[in-house]
Amino acid sequence: MKKKIILVFMVFCIYSCNRKDSIFIKEIISDEMVTITPILKKGSSKDSVAIVIPMEFEIKTNNSSLKSIDFYVVINQKILMQITEYEIYDKKNKNKPINDLDAYLSSDKSFNIIIKEKKHLISVKDAMKILSKYKKDNKLLYNLKFGDTIKIEPYSQFRKNNPIFLNELRKIGDTLIITTRKKNEKIYIPKKNKINW
Repeated sequence: MKKKIILVFMVFCIYSCNRKDSIFIKEIISDEMVTITPILKKGSSKDSVAIVIPMEFEIKTNNSSLKSIDFYVVINQKILMQITEYEIYDKKNKNKPINDLDAYLSSDKSFNIIIKEKKHLISVKDAMKILSKYKKDNKLLYNLKFGDTIKIEPYSQFRKNNPIFLNELRKIGDTLIITTRKKNEKIYIPKKNKINW
């Protein structure tokens, strides 16, 4: 009886070690630009602007039977709404946001996505400090209109030059949750990934 238990345990261990997750996700320190944009929502404070910090992830599907992949971005313990609060871009085609990743399900190669939160607000005062640090004219903040963007520097450099700002983001424990579902199944399997900023 004891030998049977040991054998079952060994089989389970071998199965667990060989089993792959349906999806592989890795956070990348992005070389995309950190930017400052105007707040477009009516009634928003005139004393704030939005700072857009790109999040980049490498993704690879390991299961050909996957039918769907869904994203949930959780910032400050709040699930953001896609399109209005964040957008997803294929790194190879950043001209137009994508609504889902279903088109990538059949790919056997990894691909990178860029996620941009659109409403991460900072005060104009803090924005001025950032612009001054990079020797940019503070007057740019008061003339921001729809479609305007102030480029700061690539995120890979921004995180090195602004550790205090990034440490504040890391205190909350923001996450990216991805759920996958296989063909002919109704169960969604969640995978939680901490955003390390």
